[in-house]
Amino acid sequence: MELANEGGKHWTVPEVRALIDVWSDKSIQRQLEGTVRNKRIFQQIAAKLQKFGIDRDWKQCRTKYKNLKHEYKIVRTAQDLGMTKSMKFFTELDAILGPNKTEKSRDQESQDGEHVTECANVKTG
Repeated sequence: MELANEGGKHWTVPEVRALIDVWSDKSIQRQLEGTVRNKRIFQQIAAKLQKFGIDRDWKQCRTKYKNLKHEYKIVRTAQDLGMTKSMKFFTELDAILGPNKTEKSRDQESQDGEHVTECANVKTG
């Protein structure tokens, strides 16, 4: 998939998980929903990833975010049409982007603490 490589090296699974963890933060989601000019938010996301030893700039984070969101929508639409299409991280993304995200997000929050520490030990590069 060419898209994943746009703006640097391929994202590893731990990197994507860390990105999704940061993205699943309620305040980040609110900021992303409320704006189109979101460079500042992605700089914030990149800074958080940096703390986990993940070296990605805001453009790479934004590109990956857009790609994941796009892929999620395609899979979601296919599933709504009764097709068995899936993708890596679908469950995590569904918790953020899915139609019934409200009841899912509550259990998600209790796991967030443990989730982030897993990523913190992963050094990339």
